[in-house]
Amino acid sequence: MEKDIEKDVFNKMFLFYGEEKYLRTSQVNRIKKQFGELVKGVNYILLDDKSISNLISEINTPAFGFENKLILINNSKLFKINRKKAKDEETDQNSNDEEIEEPSNKYEEEIINYLDKQDLINVTIIFNEDDVAKNKKMYKLLDRKGIVKEFKPLKPKEVADYAVDLCNKYNVKLDKTNAVYFSTICSTNMEDVINELRKLIEYTGSGNEIKKEFIDIITTKTLDAIIFDLTDNLGKRKIKESIDTLDELLMQKEPIQKIYIMIYRHYKNLYLIKTAQNEGIENINEELKLHPFVFMKAKDQVKNYTSEELTKIYKQLMQIDIEYKSGNINLYDALINVMCNII
Repeated sequence: MEKDIEKDVFNKMFLFYGEEKYLRTSQVNRIKKQFGELVKGVNYILLDDKSISNLISEINTPAFGFENKLILINNSKLFKINRKKAKDEETDQNSNDEEIEEPSNKYEEEIINYLDKQDLINVTIIFNEDDVAKNKKMYKLLDRKGIVKEFKPLKPKEVADYAVDLCNKYNVKLDKTNAVYFSTICSTNMEDVINELRKLIEYTGSGNEIKKEFIDIITTKTLDAIIFDLTDNLGKRKIKESIDTLDELLMQKEPIQKIYIMIYRHYKNLYLIKTAQNEGIENINEELKLHPFVFMKAKDQVKNYTSEELTKIYKQLMQIDIEYKSGNINLYDALINVMCNII
């Protein structure tokens, strides 16, 4: 796709969407470079859901003094499904049982009909969307007449490969083992990855090697990675360290409910893995369908617990859920109690 964009970006429609905003923005910038000088309001038009009504008018307005015009539309909402409750004709009240789809924008049908019938001349359009519904007419139109690209979050292996490559460019060595470790504790958001690598490169210095302890000191860990540390300490009976980690998360303004859910989910996975192992089930993750890294870490942590311990912890965490929803317990105190009962 990048090669196609480099060759010819003119008189085309693009749809870029997905969670990875940094890469989406980078791709938009690659296209902008092909236009040379861009003057806002003349050959470079910015639209959004509030100004999308101007799209057809902008397509038909020449870019005075320039051969080509670029129209960039950020989150047009033309690709999202809006639902509303169907009204009961007799009572004129909204029904709770049935929903109907309504246009995302009152100009949606007009824009679809226009773009479907007209060929773009000296105009390039980019729709830059956070998310889309693939059954929308607008999506189907772009899929048929334009170029559609989804930007998904990077996989840990892709993060590791990118980390090695970027460090090499700055004459800093990062071996594969530490690159994989970095990818498991860092966010897979590309902007976060780059920022964390920049900090590591500056800390290490040109001509030196990034060591695991540097990564631990410098890199901001994801909540998932911190929860792994917490449960790993619990498995090793390091209760104080686990409680310190919990308190640190709370100081960082992580919601206690979110922390509980992640701890609950993690111990549920440990319980299921241990049970499957005891029953001699092979290819356990084919059934659990966990992320490969999550499964690898969980499988390693399972060794720190007996079946009886995991059963006890899992039941305690389920009971916490019931009592918390009933308003009978303090969630923080309940989690501390579970941690202290691990012997």
